[in-house]
Amino acid sequence: MDESDEALVRRVAGGDEQALALLYARHAAVLLRYAVQLTGDRGQAEETLQDTFVGVWQGAAARFTGGSAVRTWLFGICRNQAGKQVRSTPPPALPIDAAASVSSDLATPDEVALARADVSAVGAALARLPAGHREVLHLVFAAELTLAEIAAVLDIPVGTVKSRLFNARAALARALPQLTAKEAGR
Repeated sequence: MDESDEALVRRVAGGDEQALALLYARHAAVLLRYAVQLTGDRGQAEETLQDTFVGVWQGAAARFTGGSAVRTWLFGICRNQAGKQVRSTPPPALPIDAAASVSSDLATPDEVALARADVSAVGAALARLPAGHREVLHLVFAAELTLAEIAAVLDIPVGTVKSRLFNARAALARALPQLTAKEAGR
């Protein structure tokens, strides 16, 4: 049976390098994608990921209280480290290639627009969204966090996450027809 993330964090707090390596193996890929979205640069994202786990090793693990899931806690640390990397520039948007494949029994008009748009159009539309909206979309679609986990990572109420997600999806849906109309006119 695999050891829980919580048990690994306790072991890391006690100085167990193998536990840190296991924690890294479980979460590094999704944290790196998130860091790339936040920093807009693969090199800065890799540095952010390294700083995240160095921070865990150098004391954050000892301060982990279990108030959230370890994964959510790691996203929060990663977000803080990325913020240190790029204080003066807003996080750029990256295409959410998974957005086109999201299916639902009750598709809304914005979901239909997303499903029909190609990835480059979605990326261009995402680039025009405010940073907070891009970040929420990334955490929902790419990181696959729950609304409660996103609220914990961003340190905002769940209602605010829902509002940002609703507004971001609506803005994205509005931007997509404009882009496809402009592209058709070329």
